[in-house]
Amino acid sequence: MQAVLSISWDIALWRRSPRDLPASLSLLLAVALPYVLLGVAEAVLMHDPDHALARALADLAVTGLVFWACLAARRRGYRTLQTLIAVLATTSLVAVPIVAVLFVSYALGKDDPIALALQFLLLPLQVWYLLVLARIVRLAIDTTLLAGIAIALGYALASYLVQIELPRALAG
Repeated sequence: MQAVLSISWDIALWRRSPRDLPASLSLLLAVALPYVLLGVAEAVLMHDPDHALARALADLAVTGLVFWACLAARRRGYRTLQTLIAVLATTSLVAVPIVAVLFVSYALGKDDPIALALQFLLLPLQVWYLLVLARIVRLAIDTTLLAGIAIALGYALASYLVQIELPRALAG
Protein backbone atom coordinates (compact mmCIF):
# COMPACT_ATOMS: atom_id res chain seq x y z
CA MET A 1 0.00 0.00 0.00
CA GLN A 2 2.94 2.31 0.63
CA ALA A 3 3.96 1.94 -3.02
CA VAL A 4 0.44 2.95 -4.10
CA LEU A 5 0.60 6.04 -1.88
CA SER A 6 3.97 6.93 -3.34
CA ILE A 7 2.74 6.51 -6.92
CA SER A 8 -0.45 8.44 -6.10
CA TRP A 9 1.61 11.28 -4.67
CA ASP A 10 3.72 11.29 -7.83
CA ILE A 11 0.55 11.36 -9.93
CA ALA A 12 -0.64 14.36 -7.92
CA LEU A 13 2.70 16.05 -8.60
CA TRP A 14 2.46 15.24 -12.33
CA ARG A 15 5.52 12.98 -12.24
CA ARG A 16 3.72 9.69 -12.98
CA SER A 17 0.50 8.54 -14.58
CA PRO A 18 -2.34 6.16 -13.70
CA ARG A 19 -0.78 3.48 -15.91
CA ASP A 20 1.96 3.18 -13.26
CA LEU A 21 -0.63 1.72 -10.87
CA PRO A 22 -1.59 -1.94 -10.94
CA ALA A 23 -5.04 -2.75 -12.36
CA SER A 24 -6.44 -4.59 -9.36
CA LEU A 25 -9.99 -4.83 -8.03
CA SER A 26 -8.71 -5.47 -4.50
CA LEU A 27 -6.57 -2.33 -4.73
CA LEU A 28 -9.59 -0.36 -5.95
CA LEU A 29 -11.55 -1.54 -2.92
CA ALA A 30 -8.61 -0.70 -0.66
CA VAL A 31 -8.41 2.90 -1.89
CA ALA A 32 -12.20 3.26 -1.89
CA LEU A 33 -12.33 2.77 1.89
CA PRO A 34 -10.30 5.88 2.85
CA TYR A 35 -12.10 7.79 0.08
CA VAL A 36 -15.46 7.00 1.70
CA LEU A 37 -14.21 7.61 5.25
CA LEU A 38 -12.79 11.00 4.32
CA GLY A 39 -16.01 11.74 2.43
CA VAL A 40 -17.99 10.99 5.58
CA ALA A 41 -15.73 13.29 7.59
CA GLU A 42 -16.13 16.10 5.04
CA ALA A 43 -19.91 15.65 4.98
CA VAL A 44 -20.12 15.78 8.77
CA LEU A 45 -17.97 18.91 8.96
CA MET A 46 -19.52 20.73 5.99
CA HIS A 47 -23.14 19.66 6.10
CA ASP A 48 -24.64 17.44 8.78
CA PRO A 49 -24.01 14.02 10.25
CA ASP A 50 -27.49 12.71 9.39
CA HIS A 51 -26.74 11.74 5.79
CA ALA A 52 -22.94 11.71 5.84
CA LEU A 53 -22.52 8.05 4.90
CA ALA A 54 -25.17 8.30 2.18
CA ARG A 55 -23.44 11.38 0.77
CA ALA A 56 -20.05 9.66 0.74
CA LEU A 57 -21.38 6.51 -0.91
CA ALA A 58 -23.34 8.52 -3.48
CA ASP A 59 -20.19 10.52 -4.23
CA LEU A 60 -18.25 7.27 -4.71
CA ALA A 61 -20.94 6.07 -7.13
CA VAL A 62 -20.88 9.36 -9.07
CA THR A 63 -17.10 9.23 -9.23
CA GLY A 64 -17.12 5.70 -10.59
CA LEU A 65 -19.88 6.46 -13.06
CA VAL A 66 -18.37 9.68 -14.45
CA PHE A 67 -14.91 8.25 -15.02
CA TRP A 68 -16.19 4.91 -16.31
CA ALA A 69 -18.46 6.75 -18.77
CA CYS A 70 -15.56 8.88 -20.02
CA LEU A 71 -13.43 5.81 -20.57
CA ALA A 72 -16.24 3.84 -22.18
CA ALA A 73 -17.08 6.71 -24.54
CA ARG A 74 -13.48 6.78 -25.75
CA ARG A 75 -13.24 2.96 -25.88
CA ARG A 76 -10.65 2.88 -23.11
CA GLY A 77 -12.59 0.67 -20.69
CA TYR A 78 -9.48 -1.42 -20.08
CA ARG A 79 -8.06 1.58 -18.18
CA THR A 80 -10.97 1.82 -15.74
CA LEU A 81 -9.36 0.16 -12.72
CA GLN A 82 -6.13 2.14 -12.94
CA THR A 83 -7.97 5.39 -13.57
CA LEU A 84 -10.38 4.91 -10.67
CA ILE A 85 -7.55 3.90 -8.36
CA ALA A 86 -5.66 7.05 -9.34
CA VAL A 87 -8.73 9.25 -8.87
CA LEU A 88 -9.71 7.78 -5.50
CA ALA A 89 -6.16 7.69 -4.14
CA THR A 90 -5.23 11.23 -5.19
CA THR A 91 -8.58 12.53 -3.96
CA SER A 92 -7.94 10.92 -0.58
CA LEU A 93 -4.47 12.48 -0.41
CA VAL A 94 -5.93 15.92 -1.10
CA ALA A 95 -8.85 15.34 1.27
CA VAL A 96 -6.60 14.86 4.31
CA PRO A 97 -5.54 18.53 4.60
CA ILE A 98 -9.04 19.65 3.62
CA VAL A 99 -10.61 17.62 6.43
CA ALA A 100 -7.96 18.91 8.85
CA VAL A 101 -8.74 22.53 7.96
CA LEU A 102 -12.48 21.88 8.15
CA PHE A 103 -12.05 20.30 11.58
CA VAL A 104 -10.08 23.28 12.88
CA SER A 105 -12.61 25.67 11.35
CA TYR A 106 -15.46 23.72 12.92
CA ALA A 107 -13.73 23.82 16.30
CA LEU A 108 -13.13 27.58 16.04
CA GLY A 109 -16.66 28.31 14.84
CA LYS A 110 -17.92 29.35 11.43
CA ASP A 111 -17.73 33.08 12.14
CA ASP A 112 -14.17 33.07 13.48
CA PRO A 113 -11.82 35.11 11.23
CA ILE A 114 -9.06 32.50 11.52
CA ALA A 115 -11.48 29.77 10.42
CA LEU A 116 -12.49 31.86 7.44
CA ALA A 117 -8.86 32.52 6.51
CA LEU A 118 -8.04 28.82 6.77
CA GLN A 119 -10.93 27.92 4.48
CA PHE A 120 -9.84 30.58 2.00
CA LEU A 121 -6.39 28.96 1.92
CA LEU A 122 -8.04 25.77 0.63
CA LEU A 123 -8.80 27.42 -2.71
CA PRO A 124 -5.34 26.82 -4.26
CA LEU A 125 -5.47 23.21 -3.06
CA GLN A 126 -8.85 22.72 -4.73
CA VAL A 127 -7.60 24.27 -7.99
CA TRP A 128 -4.55 22.00 -7.90
CA TYR A 129 -6.84 19.00 -7.26
CA LEU A 130 -8.97 19.84 -10.31
CA LEU A 131 -5.83 20.09 -12.43
CA VAL A 132 -4.67 16.69 -11.13
CA LEU A 133 -8.04 15.19 -12.08
CA ALA A 134 -7.83 16.89 -15.48
CA ARG A 135 -4.43 15.35 -16.09
CA ILE A 136 -5.62 11.89 -15.00
CA VAL A 137 -8.53 12.19 -17.45
CA ARG A 138 -6.26 13.48 -20.21
CA LEU A 139 -3.93 10.53 -19.81
CA ALA A 140 -6.73 7.99 -19.42
CA ILE A 141 -8.74 8.95 -22.49
CA ASP A 142 -5.92 10.33 -24.64
CA THR A 143 -7.27 13.84 -25.00
CA THR A 144 -6.15 17.41 -24.45
CA LEU A 145 -5.66 19.00 -21.05
CA LEU A 146 -8.46 21.44 -21.87
CA ALA A 147 -10.89 18.56 -22.39
CA GLY A 148 -9.61 17.02 -19.16
CA ILE A 149 -10.29 20.30 -17.34
CA ALA A 150 -13.82 20.41 -18.75
CA ILE A 151 -14.49 16.85 -17.57
CA ALA A 152 -12.93 17.52 -14.15
CA LEU A 153 -15.11 20.61 -13.71
CA GLY A 154 -18.19 18.67 -14.82
CA TYR A 155 -17.35 15.91 -12.36
CA ALA A 156 -16.84 18.46 -9.55
CA LEU A 157 -20.23 20.00 -10.31
CA ALA A 158 -21.94 16.59 -10.37
CA SER A 159 -20.29 15.65 -7.09
CA TYR A 160 -21.34 18.95 -5.51
CA LEU A 161 -24.92 18.53 -6.68
CA VAL A 162 -25.08 15.05 -5.19
CA GLN A 163 -23.79 16.43 -1.88
CA ILE A 164 -26.47 19.14 -1.83
CA GLU A 165 -29.46 17.35 -3.36
CA LEU A 166 -29.16 13.86 -1.84
CA PRO A 167 -30.38 14.83 1.66
CA ARG A 168 -33.34 16.63 0.10
CA ALA A 169 -34.22 13.53 -1.88
CA LEU A 170 -33.84 11.29 1.18
CA ALA A 171 -35.95 13.61 3.34
CA GLY A 172 -38.72 14.24 0.86
